[in-house]
Amino acid sequence: MKSISIILVLLLVSASAHCICKQEPKDSLLIKTSIKPFVTLYHQHHDFFGKAFSFQGIEGGVSVKQNLYLGVYSAFFASNLNAEVNNEIQHVWIGQGGLNAAYVIHEKSRFHPGCQLNMGFFTLRYDTDNFGLFETDNASFKLNGLIVSPQIFGELIVTEWFKIRTGLSYNFYSFKDYLMIKPSDLNHVSFTFGLVFQCK
Repeated sequence: MKSISIILVLLLVSASAHCICKQEPKDSLLIKTSIKPFVTLYHQHHDFFGKAFSFQGIEGGVSVKQNLYLGVYSAFFASNLNAEVNNEIQHVWIGQGGLNAAYVIHEKSRFHPGCQLNMGFFTLRYDTDNFGLFETDNASFKLNGLIVSPQIFGELIVTEWFKIRTGLSYNFYSFKDYLMIKPSDLNHVSFTFGLVFQCK
């Protein structure tokens, strides 16, 4: 039920972004400088502790001349992952957020390639007992660190304000305490599917 609520909130954000685009005046400063707001909703399929699981994420910021994207992002598990950690089944939750930058080439072509870099912080929580999405502070194990994710992607223009983006990235997790978790438990290639809403 909580994951459905989160999806509804993300859809509301995207609809709001579209409304803002529609109301933007023709002589605004944003149009004159070719700086436009964008929102991206995405699903990132990843491996954690040898099991496939997914982040739900959102990006927001501005695009410059339709080919440079600068903004912030946030991604999180909408529900807990049941995985074996140090020979014991744990309920695992991960969230992350930070800055992102992307660049596309041939941006006026219906399908065009690009690259992206996300840099930020992540937090990992797990416990033998299940805990809710808003109860992560109750988990017995807590780990924080840095995350860097370079990505290559392709975008398909559906309408002048909506694009579909798919990509591949590699996630580098950096943290100090290797006693309970190793980088190899988290560092893997991931597949991303996203919906990009951008003012024109």
